Amino acid sequence: MPPFEHPETVFVSSEDVQNMEDKVEEIRPSRGSRSDQTDAGSDYQAGIRVPNAILEECQKSFVAADSNRIKASTQFFADTGLMAMLCRHDRVLFLANMTSAGEKQHYVLCLLEILFKHIPKHMRVGVLYDIACQLDRSCKKYGFLADVIDRIVFGLSVFHAYGHQWPCQLVYHPRKSVGFGLSDGEGCERFWSSMRALIPNLRVSGYHNRIYTLNTQIKHLDVKSLASLGTWLSGKWMKLIERKANVEMILQELAKQGRSLAFLDNQWKEQVKEQTTPLKRQSAHLANKELYDIIALLNDIERYKGQRELYEEMLVSEVTSPYL
Repeated sequence: MPPFEHPETVFVSSEDVQNMEDKVEEIRPSRGSRSDQTDAGSDYQAGIRVPNAILEECQKSFVAADSNRIKASTQFFADTGLMAMLCRHDRVLFLANMTSAGEKQHYVLCLLEILFKHIPKHMRVGVLYDIACQLDRSCKKYGFLADVIDRIVFGLSVFHAYGHQWPCQLVYHPRKSVGFGLSDGEGCERFWSSMRALIPNLRVSGYHNRIYTLNTQIKHLDVKSLASLGTWLSGKWMKLIERKANVEMILQELAKQGRSLAFLDNQWKEQVKEQTTPLKRQSAHLANKELYDIIALLNDIERYKGQRELYEEMLVSEVTSPYL
């Protein structure tokens, strides 16, 4: 019997997704402690330039970062969502069918693993993802994608970046990272917008009908976008020339003021270093020490006031002495 699927499907197989889920569960069990809980006493995760405390704050800020938050109930829906991987030109490369209640990391790990099976072994990939900082930390901490992690540069999608802490933006924002250019990483949002008309019907359709319809619609969008690809590239190129000219003009003005490109680059590195340094740890003992220091200063002020009054009285008595 032939396979019951679209001949040009973009979906990764459910077996691949399940294998990655099993692998993640084996390395990082979901039960018990939090999956990405940092080691006590450590300021940084090895290979990550953002402090652990900042990454924890970013994790709390995003629903997608918390696999325990439910987006769709598995009690009523067998399929709860989609995770897409798009190229720089907003064309769908792969889709993963989600069956869990939350947006768990094994979906994106599976998509990345499949991607690297289809590209040359020397190619490096920039990955823009709304919680890339969490994915980067998990890969470095638990060894996910160990065979290709040195070929991946993680960055935040532009729209989601502003929901992250400032030190996280300094390291992961694509406008502040080398290699991403003007890519915004929001191709998925544009893709979801183009597919939203299918939501009412697919919500109540059967599994195979849903998958086939999605594949057919994606094929239609690919054909449609191919016809306008020349216009798309031309618009991007013209915008690039305009922005490049503006930047060169600004750099020339700064050079006249004695601020060379090397100087600006060094200043930026110093800023990143300073603003990604962990804050001092807060503890009861540290707070008590600060209070003791403040009380000691107040006592010194009172003591100095008494000494000043004493010296003023001595000066007055000497001035009024009959022997002068």
